[in-house]
Amino acid sequence: MANEQTRLKILQVSIELFYEKGYDAVGVQEIADKCELTKPALYYHFKNKSGILEGIMQQYIDPVVVKLREVVNSSSSFEDSLHNFAYCYVSEGCENLHLYLMLMTMQYSPPMSEFNNAFIRHCTEINNIVKSIFINARGLLGNMNGRENQFATTFLGMIGFHMYEYHSEKEPKMDKSAVDMIIHQFLLLIDSENPLLHWST
Repeated sequence: MANEQTRLKILQVSIELFYEKGYDAVGVQEIADKCELTKPALYYHFKNKSGILEGIMQQYIDPVVVKLREVVNSSSSFEDSLHNFAYCYVSEGCENLHLYLMLMTMQYSPPMSEFNNAFIRHCTEINNIVKSIFINARGLLGNMNGRENQFATTFLGMIGFHMYEYHSEKEPKMDKSAVDMIIHQFLLLIDSENPLLHWST
């Protein structure tokens, strides 16, 4: 139990430091000092800084990816899929806000950087989940001319921008009405490209 608590403390402290200073600016010694550990004690849990980063992804991001996929797969309609994905994404983000803000700000790191290599798989998986919503809605949306990825990226961008509105809150909680409004605006954006569509949202 003590080992697991120490491991989780290292991950949480690392998230805070990566969020505050950026991944490249934080060293293993600083993480160890903040955790009140020696470097050998930290290395008992993680071989290096990239191991810590991968641990963050496995501990906090992988389970969210599974949840997002499940809520989309269990949705009964196109609109339900958008709502359920957004509710889950924002709710999980509020649970660990600094992690989500860190990921969003650092996704623009150099393509071959250590952070980008660890992050890209998870980013791609989440994007593919949203993309599947539009692929499954081809019968409703008509010929999208291969724009499924464009729609997915736009939708994620709108939800991601909304997450920044929580950054100053000590105990952020999802504003469901605000999320509903974002989805409504997104549907209007699609509707502007296809005036034959009408949404109930």
